[in-house]
Amino acid sequence: MNSKKSYLWTAGLALGLCLPSLAKADAPRISGFIDTTYNYDFNRPLSRKTALRSFDARTDTFLLNQSQVMIDGSKDGIGYLVKLAYGTDASVFKSGGTGADAGLPAAPSTVAYNFELEEAYMTYKCPITGLMFKAGKFVTPHGIEVIESKDDFTITRGYMFGLAEAYTHVGAMLGYALPKVTLDVGVVNGWDLHTDNNSGKTLIAKLGLPLCDMISGQFSALYGAEKTAQTVDARTSVDTVWTIKPMKSLTLALQGDIGAEDHTSIADRNSDGIADGGQGQWYSAGIQPKFDFNSKISLGGRYEWFSDLDGARTGTTQVVQNLTICPMVNVTDNLQARVEYRHDWSTRPTVFERELGAFTGSDTNTASVEFIYKF
Repeated sequence: MNSKKSYLWTAGLALGLCLPSLAKADAPRISGFIDTTYNYDFNRPLSRKTALRSFDARTDTFLLNQSQVMIDGSKDGIGYLVKLAYGTDASVFKSGGTGADAGLPAAPSTVAYNFELEEAYMTYKCPITGLMFKAGKFVTPHGIEVIESKDDFTITRGYMFGLAEAYTHVGAMLGYALPKVTLDVGVVNGWDLHTDNNSGKTLIAKLGLPLCDMISGQFSALYGAEKTAQTVDARTSVDTVWTIKPMKSLTLALQGDIGAEDHTSIADRNSDGIADGGQGQWYSAGIQPKFDFNSKISLGGRYEWFSDLDGARTGTTQVVQNLTICPMVNVTDNLQARVEYRHDWSTRPTVFERELGAFTGSDTNTASVEFIYKF
């Protein structure tokens, strides 16, 4: 047999051996959505931005909030998930520590639109011990609300989502599930960081309590130093979420969150009246109801109370609240339309911007319209 025939025979044999396994391989699942809104602030701020907001800060403009493609599946017992996002939302949850800024915290972006890898992780469940392993980039366990607006009860996000929680983490976690309890523990780089900004690591834990079909809850906690190039000042965040379904058409989601970080308070002052950066503490609570009139029409809402009397999260000493109502219509199985009215108010009179650019408002009212197409 000459070398050419030998090569062809070997290649054919290899292909023949591979074909059966390829036939059995599970193809990745591909899905996603397109989310677009129009937001309007009745205060008509000169900067065209609403204070204390996260994804919906820009006002009087149409926004492509997010166009997302998700790829997920499993092979040989290893699960995987990748979410690729583009839009104004990605500018907000974009993690620090990529490219030339590796190791540095994320800076506020002046670019309206961005690409971002929202999540990318692998999972493995040990068939002997039942331990679940997850590694990569994943969303935080804190909170009711999530990055994808399609899974929230309202269009805008609340204060706890934008001020008291991280968006994502990069690291690894171990989990174990019992009939009425799940426990996950892990180590991550920190809050919204691809690469760490200091030599420390953040501990992460979540206790899930799926008590029954009507009531389920969870407790989650984060602890670690989050400031750049130092590990002395620790940040602690403890969060609990409970979901109650008193009837099939009604869902009540409740959340409480407390946090603290060393040397972040602007309220503590020394004998000379100068802020000496004591421990900053914040407290928050909220309730989000959703009522389904039928398979097409529902009504979502939110009330939140956020106390930042040390100014550690909002930059000023205040208590802020918001009240939101959001009716929704499923136009088709894939197209969702929503409108929202929201009222925000603060204990300080200089938080919200007015038409001439002066921050002389203690409250603001906003309206939003949203269309989401899922595929």
